[in-house]
Amino acid sequence: MDTSKWLKEKISDYKRFVITLLIMSTYLYIGTLISLYEYGTKAYLFLYPVMGIALVTACVMTWKIRKWKKKLVED
Repeated sequence: MDTSKWLKEKISDYKRFVITLLIMSTYLYIGTLISLYEYGTKAYLFLYPVMGIALVTACVMTWKIRKWKKKLVED
């Protein structure tokens, strides 16, 4: 397989995973709001670290995607 084709496929996979992480983080955030205002529980405190890790991972993957796109343009 050609290196540029492999890199394009990897970039598209990472993009899909970043979108999945952002959607998951959004659902968790909405769940914390519902938990906080509707039920008045402290269960939302467990969701904040998970959301943080997902968002940091999405940021790192976005940084890698930009780096790989620059590499594709150079080649």
